[in-house]
Amino acid sequence: MHKARQSVTRADRDETRPIQGRRSTPLTRNRRIYAALLVPALALAVAACGVTPQTTLEPTTEAARTARDLLMFVFWAMVVTFVLVEGALLYCLIRFRRRSGDGIPAQTHGNTPLEIGWTIAPAILVVVIVVLTVPAIFSNARAASPDALQVRAIGHQWWFEFQYPDIGVVTANELHLPVGRDVEIQLESNDVLHSFWVPSLRGKLDMVPGRDNKFTIKPEVTGTFPGQCAEFCGTAHALMKFYVVVETQAEFTAWAETQRAERVPPASDLARQGEETLTLGGCVACHTIRGTDSAGILGPDLTHIGGRQHIAAGLLENTPENMRAWLSDPQGVKPGNTMVIPELTTEQLDALVAYMQGLK
Repeated sequence: MHKARQSVTRADRDETRPIQGRRSTPLTRNRRIYAALLVPALALAVAACGVTPQTTLEPTTEAARTARDLLMFVFWAMVVTFVLVEGALLYCLIRFRRRSGDGIPAQTHGNTPLEIGWTIAPAILVVVIVVLTVPAIFSNARAASPDALQVRAIGHQWWFEFQYPDIGVVTANELHLPVGRDVEIQLESNDVLHSFWVPSLRGKLDMVPGRDNKFTIKPEVTGTFPGQCAEFCGTAHALMKFYVVVETQAEFTAWAETQRAERVPPASDLARQGEETLTLGGCVACHTIRGTDSAGILGPDLTHIGGRQHIAAGLLENTPENMRAWLSDPQGVKPGNTMVIPELTTEQLDALVAYMQGLK
């Protein structure tokens, strides 16, 4: 019986040896720590390699700059808080770690001064953020000056319409603004909830059906700034983009005069054939081309589409090749859009592209 117990004991010890051999060594633990740190570092590196033209960190208006400054204050406050809290946590983990031979540590209910301290400190930080945020909100909600340019921005599935009631201009997906002048933009929606967002000019503001929101901005720098819908609005939401072109007052005035004029008559036989193709194809039911029988209101105004920088709601540069791709397969370029074009022959497509490119 005694020998049997000894053999069982030895067997038990032998079974445990492989398990003991798999214990983590310091080298293995270090590798795991390095791997855990490497993953977020690689993620940050990949994110930094991307092109981010839509950034809030390069403001070009007072409203955008106010938002950026508030963001940076909150960010650095969070960084300092994180370093202090994590530093204290690491110190406690190392300083008060359990060592071999230690018994059960003394049990305490709490530390009243410490608990009061870490309650008051965050409260003070929140109060500071509120003190900085409230004036920023009122500043961004300021009223426009009497000579401000009035613009109606209307969201559609899935494109933006821009109307200038004071100067009689209607365009789509390309908002032109004069530099150094107040602009009051009234936001509306023709169907579902959209959101107007141009990071370099201002924060997001919703376009709500049945409710008109508005804001005032004063562009300070000329250039072209990308924007997009920032509220999920259906299948093609991610492809609902637009551009804001900020230019000098003289350039804006010249652009407005061009936009008020009727369509440029076709300059070639091929373009004239394209105008006929557009009429026969049913495009007149949805689009307006002033100076022709096309007077639809469901789609973008095409009177001067050839002079725009982009087509398909900001997706493609306005080139003959991209125009051909868009007209030949609109669903392939922008899945979910509501434009229906009958199958065109090569000759009809050539003519239609020539006509659309000539509408400047």
